[in-house]
Amino acid sequence: MLGFLRFLVIGFVLMTVLYGLLTVYVRSLTRERLEEEWEKEGSIGERDAYVEEGIKDYERSFRPKLLLLVYILPLIAFCAIFYVTNFM
Repeated sequence: MLGFLRFLVIGFVLMTVLYGLLTVYVRSLTRERLEEEWEKEGSIGERDAYVEEGIKDYERSFRPKLLLLVYILPLIAFCAIFYVTNFM
């Protein structure tokens, strides 16, 4: 039982680290894309304000919520493997 709890805690910590890294990476990609769009549009308005507005729009979108699959998919896989090995 202790080994199982250790597995769960270590797995949760690893998934949290992966989630954090993916969040930072995807935000930086979004920021770069917004900066490139600002340059292509002919420098309309202030760059920082344009990028920050785009980041706010990104945060309200569905894309950041998809990163939660980092937690959901391994849990589903673990439950499926546990069920198959113990009850079939």
